[in-house]
Amino acid sequence: MTLTLPAEAADWVQVWRDRINESDAFGTAAEGFTADFLFEIQPDDTYDGGPIRFQVTIDDGACTAAAVVDDADYEFALRGPYTAWAAMLRGELDVSESVMDGTFDVSGNTMTLLQRQEAVSEMVVAAQAVDTEFEG
Repeated sequence: MTLTLPAEAADWVQVWRDRINESDAFGTAAEGFTADFLFEIQPDDTYDGGPIRFQVTIDDGACTAAAVVDDADYEFALRGPYTAWAAMLRGELDVSESVMDGTFDVSGNTMTLLQRQEAVSEMVVAAQAVDTEFEG
């Protein structure tokens, strides 16, 4: 089933949670890792709506919660423009390179993120596995 962002964001994040939990690679990479993430899609020239914020909770190799939120407490955040998110989810943009060049903004303990880079990468792979169309 194809989901459209941003219109079906609440459904999309639930499927993302399922894809994360179906991934053995994520389960292994995230073993012993507990954190709350905020992922924010920001308006740009392609998408002029409000920001879309996903809160994703990871607990010892599983995604225990995922939801669209207005505001959230989190340890780590990844924010970037809609066009960059669409490119990343299509596999056209590398998230690590995009953080380094400033396309995406990351907040949180950098050392922990580096230590858990494989888990974060597997979260991105899971997001790319969601059949997604983009408005705009």
